[in-house]
Amino acid sequence: MTKGCMDAERDALLAFKAGIDDPSHRLSSWRRRVDCCRWSGVVCDDSTGHVVQLNLQNAGNMTFESVEAALRGEISPSLISLTHLDRLDLNHNDFEGSRIPAFLGSFPKLRYLDLSWSNFSGAIPPQLGNLSSLRYLDLRSYDLTTDGLDWLSRLSSLRYLDMSGVNLSTASHNWIHAVNRLPSLQQLYLSSGCGLTTLPTSLSHVNLTALADLELRDNSFNSTFPNWLFELPRLSNLAISNSELHGTIPTGFGNLTRLTRLDLTGNSLAGSIPADIWSLTSLTLLDLSHNLFTSRLLPQIGNMTRLSQLTLVHCSLIGSIPTEIGYLTSLTDLSLSGNSLTGQIPIEIGNLSNLTNLDLSHNLLSGLIPPEISKLSNLITLDLSSSYLEGTVSERHFANITKLIVLCLYDNPLAMQFHHNWVPPFQLQTVKLDAIKLGPTFPTWLRSQKSIMDLDMSNTSIQDAVPLWFWKNSSSSSIMDINLSHNQISGTLPASLESMSCLMFLNLSSNTLRGHIPALPSNLQALDLSNNSLSGSLPWTLSPFLAYLFLSRNYFRGSIPSDICDLQQLYALDLSNNQISGEIPQCWQEATKLFFVNLSNNRLWGKIPDSIGNLSNLEFLHLNNNSLSGRIPPSLRYCNRLAIIDLGDNKFSGNIPTWIGQSLQNLEVLRLRSNMLSGNIPMQLGQLRDLQIIDLSNNRLSGSVPHSFGNFSAMISISKSMSSTISNNVEFVLSSFVASESISLVTKGDEFSFSTILNLVKSIDLSDNELSGVIPTEIGSLFALQTLNLSRNSFGGTIPAAVGRMKSLETLDLSFNELSGVIPESFSALDSLSHLNLSYNNLSGVIPSGNQLRTLDDASIYIGNAYLCGPPVTESCVNETNVDFEEEENKTESDVLSFTFSIALGYLVGLWSVFIIILFKKDWRIFYFRVMDNLCDKIYVAFKIRIARLAMD
Repeated sequence: MTKGCMDAERDALLAFKAGIDDPSHRLSSWRRRVDCCRWSGVVCDDSTGHVVQLNLQNAGNMTFESVEAALRGEISPSLISLTHLDRLDLNHNDFEGSRIPAFLGSFPKLRYLDLSWSNFSGAIPPQLGNLSSLRYLDLRSYDLTTDGLDWLSRLSSLRYLDMSGVNLSTASHNWIHAVNRLPSLQQLYLSSGCGLTTLPTSLSHVNLTALADLELRDNSFNSTFPNWLFELPRLSNLAISNSELHGTIPTGFGNLTRLTRLDLTGNSLAGSIPADIWSLTSLTLLDLSHNLFTSRLLPQIGNMTRLSQLTLVHCSLIGSIPTEIGYLTSLTDLSLSGNSLTGQIPIEIGNLSNLTNLDLSHNLLSGLIPPEISKLSNLITLDLSSSYLEGTVSERHFANITKLIVLCLYDNPLAMQFHHNWVPPFQLQTVKLDAIKLGPTFPTWLRSQKSIMDLDMSNTSIQDAVPLWFWKNSSSSSIMDINLSHNQISGTLPASLESMSCLMFLNLSSNTLRGHIPALPSNLQALDLSNNSLSGSLPWTLSPFLAYLFLSRNYFRGSIPSDICDLQQLYALDLSNNQISGEIPQCWQEATKLFFVNLSNNRLWGKIPDSIGNLSNLEFLHLNNNSLSGRIPPSLRYCNRLAIIDLGDNKFSGNIPTWIGQSLQNLEVLRLRSNMLSGNIPMQLGQLRDLQIIDLSNNRLSGSVPHSFGNFSAMISISKSMSSTISNNVEFVLSSFVASESISLVTKGDEFSFSTILNLVKSIDLSDNELSGVIPTEIGSLFALQTLNLSRNSFGGTIPAAVGRMKSLETLDLSFNELSGVIPESFSALDSLSHLNLSYNNLSGVIPSGNQLRTLDDASIYIGNAYLCGPPVTESCVNETNVDFEEEENKTESDVLSFTFSIALGYLVGLWSVFIIILFKKDWRIFYFRVMDNLCDKIYVAFKIRIARLAMD
């Protein structure tokens, strides 16, 4: 007969309940009149009636429902009365950041303690080291810390320890020594960012002879592979992934004959994969992904017949896939993507009848896809994308693959050819076939596919209209992503588009679609219809979830609807290259997530609205090639994350604001060309240290170039490219959507559009203004500058010799100025120079030659400089060939002597002529002496006045 529970223990449990909030009423059976041994979660000893187990773990695993059902509050010290407690399980509850009570170390018979993921925080009490009978301890948490692990070494009976997520950084130096004192330990888990930084390569004595499972994932060991692991004869599971291991893997795995799982992914291990790894015939899982091996798959791999998962992704494998892989008939997952494997896919792969996942993508394979692949009847995922496979894929390849859900063959020189009546034996959910040949007609085999959620058939040579059955199927399915871009799809958008309630991403860009945009799906997050022939007005009703809207390069007319400003999730907006007119709406208070705005090449007029200053996340702003006017609004200074401003080719007037240099410290491109801006260039622009492109050409700017232009750090360092924003965000991607950043610049005399290499361009263009003064020598320190255009201004003085130190300069245009003096000889050192224009100045002297200048032999480079001589102009320099330096020096001295003698002779002749006239003509003589008397009188009076003033002072 089972004995009822003790009164003292019942009271202790009721006191515990009193301090607990139980929202799901899991403790509703805990009533005083009911035997506590019958309470939910309470287990008593049948013979003594003592409470021996308290199982109050929260059912479920961090689901919304389980979080709502968690017990809350604090653990009452009344539990100390449960002196016979053997098991305490409180995992996945919510103790609201309280500390683990120290009194939990007072249960002498406790063998099982699980406090994992229960929202405890602070330091783990060392009193837990008093639980001498403890065998199982689970303290997983991201909020717990420890001051040391000495208390752990006292748990001599411990078999299971999981402290994953606990901050062990303060115990990092001696954690292994504390653990090494636990001879009974069988399972050890210190993963999920414990902050461990020390992993000794050897131990003087290994005491962990019972250890079977060792997981040390996500730490920062920065160590070589530890040899002492090979002294753990019972080890069956070893996982040290993402933990900064480096160096080579030593031999010794042959000692671990019981090893069934080996995971070393995400480290920096190099060299060859040791041959003894391929001899581990007990392995069921091998994952060495994301390392730096330069290794081959050895034929011995065929001995690993128990292997069910082989994952060697991005670990620099070379060579071919051995035919022996066909012996691994237990394989369910084969992933070899992201390597440099060559050769053909072996036909023996068809022997892997249990395979559910086959991923050979992103390799250097060749040849055809073997038809033996059709034998893989359990295949769910097939990914052979971007692997240089060629030939034709037909029904034969899929004859028996009835369970296929994911098909990825993209980016291969493949063609898919099926009979027009073929019905696939599978129902796909993910179809990635971009950049292979599907066309010219739209694939009819898709008609039977009712479960597609993600479809990418971009760039597949389709020259057809999308059939109505496709839109009908999509309306009744759960399709979320459609990408049919970069084809020649014709026709109009269907009215049924609105009914695709699950559609989130739609990309039909770069086709030949026409007509207007119909009503759109209500859950749409990204829409790209750019580069088509669509017309009409812009859509006024848009999904409130829309994040990306790309409608550029069409024929849309009308104004920008103000409803666009209400899209609070909008991240990128591109309406460029249309025929949109009117003013930019004053409504940008709500769209504060906007990162990219491009309204260029339209017919917009009026002022930039002040409300754009609310776009605090804006980094790219393109308003160029419109008819916008007025001053650059001061509210733009609040968009202090701006990296690109392009306001070129408009009618803006006034001065360039000084706050651009003071507030927009992240600016990397400033393009204000072809406006009506006036005044001086503000010296504050020199504070833009990340600036790589500045184009102020074709305005009415005056004054001199600020010396602060020499402070553009990004133009000084040759190794530094657009650092922060543009290099990372030239292309920002959401699913299959890409917005390319593009800037038009004049270089080498022509206008070019830079997009994919924009982050490499460094340019200054101040041409076609009214600038004057000298070219500042500080510009010569911009060693990474590629284009410098100061033409059509009024610069004077000489060309600074420092320009010759600008080794990266490819284009230099100083034409139509008032520069004088000689061309610096240092120009010969401009090795990268391919376009030079110094025409129409006042330059003189010999044109330098040598190095790159020899290739610039077009005389028009120097036209309009009358005193330049030497090749390539026709004017020869005097005695320019074979002139000896000494002869030239003697010639110069002779010229000076002749000049001096001529002056002296002329002086004497003139003086004697006057004296002869005075001597023989009386009237001249009288006039001469009268003039001399007056002159003497004036000198005398002036002298006296000067003396008097000095005396007064």
